[in-house]
Amino acid sequence: MAMELSSPESLGIDPAAITRFADALDAGKHGVHGLVIARHGRVAAEGWWHPYRPEDPHMMFSVSKTFTSLAVGLAISEGLLALDEPTHAVFPELREIPGQTIRHLLTMTTGHPDDLWGVFMALPERDWAELFFESPAPYPPGEHYVYSTASTYALAAAVTRRTGVSVSEYLTSRLFQPLGWETPFWERDARGIEHGGTGLKLTTRQLAQLGQLLLQRGEWEGRQLVPAEWVDQASSWQTRNPWFEPSIESRLGYGFQLWRSSHGFRADGMCGQFAVVIPELDLVVTTTSGSSDANQILTTIWRELLPGVTPGHEGAGEPDGRALALEGRAVPEPTPAEPDAAAEASLDGRTFALQGNPSGIERLAVRFAPDSVAFDFTTKAGVASLVAGRRDWVYGQTSSPLESLPIVPCAARASWAHDGALELHVQLIGTPFRWVWRLIADGPEGPQLTARFTPDLGLTSHTDLLLTPVD
Repeated sequence: MAMELSSPESLGIDPAAITRFADALDAGKHGVHGLVIARHGRVAAEGWWHPYRPEDPHMMFSVSKTFTSLAVGLAISEGLLALDEPTHAVFPELREIPGQTIRHLLTMTTGHPDDLWGVFMALPERDWAELFFESPAPYPPGEHYVYSTASTYALAAAVTRRTGVSVSEYLTSRLFQPLGWETPFWERDARGIEHGGTGLKLTTRQLAQLGQLLLQRGEWEGRQLVPAEWVDQASSWQTRNPWFEPSIESRLGYGFQLWRSSHGFRADGMCGQFAVVIPELDLVVTTTSGSSDANQILTTIWRELLPGVTPGHEGAGEPDGRALALEGRAVPEPTPAEPDAAAEASLDGRTFALQGNPSGIERLAVRFAPDSVAFDFTTKAGVASLVAGRRDWVYGQTSSPLESLPIVPCAARASWAHDGALELHVQLIGTPFRWVWRLIADGPEGPQLTARFTPDLGLTSHTDLLLTPVD
């Protein structure tokens, strides 16, 4: 099933419902960056919000967990793991948590009172598996649900322990290559083990393929890539998940690293990375997003899109290649004031020194051109320039404290704000985030620089700095 393109009408979907759905996403400011809608194994509609592009891999966050689950299911089918095998049998050298099994890692009922992922992040050089099993687990395994990225890391470590290769290597020939993918980027710890519960990057189309693979119960183009029984188990209700409030969509039950939904089930990553699978409609809806209230995307699917999907539709003949292209969509753009020629002249070519900050930037200089503004950043590695368009986004590369990669793709715009600040908007197009830098050259205390990420999810990389002009 190559997921060829077909018109929505040929697949029993009202194209007006798709347009209403996309319009509602924009009206609700849900931060969608990419959308693929597929039915009967064919793509009915797809689109990307400028400057996001179809070829750019996007942070998946907890969608990564679903791939770790698939790796576990494959390892079980090959006799390398067992669902009810004690975790201590996999890690005999580490502290035993009595009664804990692989099943409990999959259902996040490990006995721990909290997720340990923050502990892992604070101690990058430690052995995370050792930290996981050393940490107090006062609840009997199976009784207390805690949404836990750390437990998925333990699954990734178990797959690596039993297969002798990384999760990515294990999945390459079994899953990625049959899907036609290069092995995707997946963040790893200091020991080379994938994070498991997060850190994977996929394009929106690849995420849609994941949804289609799950809809087809692990079958792809006539080949059973993942045991159908495992997909059935993973997507079924396995445990109560009374963890997130207030959305009902986060409390309808949890499977093996998949969520139950009001309609069907889903792979789910923070900020609205969704592969929603609705078997009764033979439908997959996929989004890559930057939403601070992602479950509103699900509500919008139910309210706007599903009424336009004809139940019981059996598909059509040959694909006609006329999928609906959602063109003209864009992320929110800056609302600039008119350029101030005097302010630009006074700032052009000036250099400012920065004290300690998360990006490691030591100096900043600004250069103006008719259609662009260049920002020169000096770090210990040297000088890097980022060019921002005045009228449209300009694609480039930058560093980011949010990613482990040293250089990441971005698109940048610059403009004067109505309060007299020079703003640099950097859309990190491999992520949900926008980095907004505001330079006030003549503040009451002197030059000042602020940096903020949006959506604001409590990230620690916000910066407020007083600058020192450099002669």
